[in-house]
Amino acid sequence: MRTVSEAAPPGARPLVGFSWDMTSEHERLAPFAERLAGEDRAFMVGPYARDAATVDEAVRFCEQHGLVPLLHTLDLDLCGLDPVDDELVKQLGDAVRRLGVSWVTTDLAMWTKDGESLVEALVPMPWIEDSVDYVVPRVERMQELLGVRVAVENSAYAYVVGDANPFALQSEIARRADAFMVYDVGHHLIASEVSGIATDVLMPDDFAWDRVVEGHLSGVTVLAAHDGVTADDQHAAPIREELWLLARRHLPAATGLRAMVAESEGIRGEDLVTKVGRMAAEVRIWRGEDR
Repeated sequence: MRTVSEAAPPGARPLVGFSWDMTSEHERLAPFAERLAGEDRAFMVGPYARDAATVDEAVRFCEQHGLVPLLHTLDLDLCGLDPVDDELVKQLGDAVRRLGVSWVTTDLAMWTKDGESLVEALVPMPWIEDSVDYVVPRVERMQELLGVRVAVENSAYAYVVGDANPFALQSEIARRADAFMVYDVGHHLIASEVSGIATDVLMPDDFAWDRVVEGHLSGVTVLAAHDGVTADDQHAAPIREELWLLARRHLPAATGLRAMVAESEGIRGEDLVTKVGRMAAEVRIWRGEDR
């Protein structure tokens, strides 16, 4: 099984990856796997730290289809109120070694409360400066236990608390913790819609693009709420042209990008093949290969 370091070393074309739910969709989408495989393809698995069975199945799946594994954990509690669970993070370290990944991605959010998973209702990090001082030592401790870098991801927001710039906070956390970053295009649009700040205005000039190793892209649903606008990250929703253009506008700055993932839980197999193909074409555009 190839690793990111082998398949997409720094400076090479980023891998094009996809995700789906290994527990509920594997059999339905597995027949399409060969059409998604290739020398520059990756699969992002999203297990809980203690879910060794899903990790083992992801290893088998990647080996069978020649895919490079990526790891997006569902309970690495970057911004939680509970103390860092050393044993849980060490178990996640076992998955890191089993998959051979070079980093672990997760949103800047509270993923657990009193040991209970919040994956369906995670609480994003507030837009306040004090968040940085709180999150940095947690990321540092997790990286120590994992043995690889954490790639902190800009989270999705149903509502916003605070008035600091979320991308500036993300950059400062990554710099101070010596962590990597994920740029999620859909989450960027969601933050803009919910805050009422235009996407380009929301992205600061000094965003730490040099630390971005992975990008994510999926559909977004915008809803009118009683007191304004809210939005939702919908992996099964079609990717609007607005999102492709937002990615094309910003991702060329991520010169260290190693993988780009089409998040696709709940999608039809044929649509997934089309989405991954479009993403591969877009990556060539971002890198200036198709002009």
